[in-house]
Amino acid sequence: MTTNPVPNADPANDATAHTALVDWRAAYAARLAAPDGWWAVVGLDWLGEGAHRLGSDADCAVRTPPTTAAHVATLAVDGDVVVVEPAGPNRLWADGAPVEGVVRVAGADQPFALGPEEGAVRSVVLRRGDRHGVRTYDPRQAVERAAGAGVGWFAIEPGWRVPARFVPAAPDEHVAIVNALGDALELPAAGWLRFEHAGATHALLATWSGERLFLNFRDATNGASTYGAGRFLTVDPPVAGRAWLDFHLAHHPPCAHTPHATCPLPPLENRLPFAVTAGERHP
Repeated sequence: MTTNPVPNADPANDATAHTALVDWRAAYAARLAAPDGWWAVVGLDWLGEGAHRLGSDADCAVRTPPTTAAHVATLAVDGDVVVVEPAGPNRLWADGAPVEGVVRVAGADQPFALGPEEGAVRSVVLRRGDRHGVRTYDPRQAVERAAGAGVGWFAIEPGWRVPARFVPAAPDEHVAIVNALGDALELPAAGWLRFEHAGATHALLATWSGERLFLNFRDATNGASTYGAGRFLTVDPPVAGRAWLDFHLAHHPPCAHTPHATCPLPPLENRLPFAVTAGERHP
């Protein structure tokens, strides 16, 4: 989804851009409420040495909702691989078919359904850094969350879609990132986006998200009206050294919606001294 379907148009004073922004917000909330969205997440368990039972029984190391079988599968870490063994027939499903026999999961996240029906609980075997884990989704929880407070947004007001000058990073320039687990890594820097606000020049350091620019930033709203750790903003690629920062599209990281996420924290360079009263806020 592009950051702004109407290039260079401010949704605060352009009807077409306003409608596109409202549609974008609805799609954002729909992704949160999807069966595999962040509102559906009910657990994140890290796997240590030895075997780990997955199921709803109190003795299971990886607990699943009570609607699932008492013992669904056994998981064991074998080097860079997680070995998954179903506890019986029709306990695990993948790609619409029951899993028969042992599955070795390496690399990419591997989802398993804990039943054949649409909307079944899902457990995803994943790897983050040197950790192996299981994240579990219950679509019914997502429905309940969607029926509650939902997503909050600041009012759409003029001045929050601003032009920026893009200054590319040096080829070997990196930015230090720490995630919610305390893991530190360095990512290639894309460059700086310099813009004006209230008569002063500010800059945000971007990394790449495919061909687009990704910003993870803090501002004076954090901890009060917005999530304490900061917000995300994705920006369309610069053209002739220019880009648009549409703060109406700033949104909370997954960690604002679930305790079972491993979000990156904003780099120290990306701390704005003013309040960005645009984009997602607490409901």
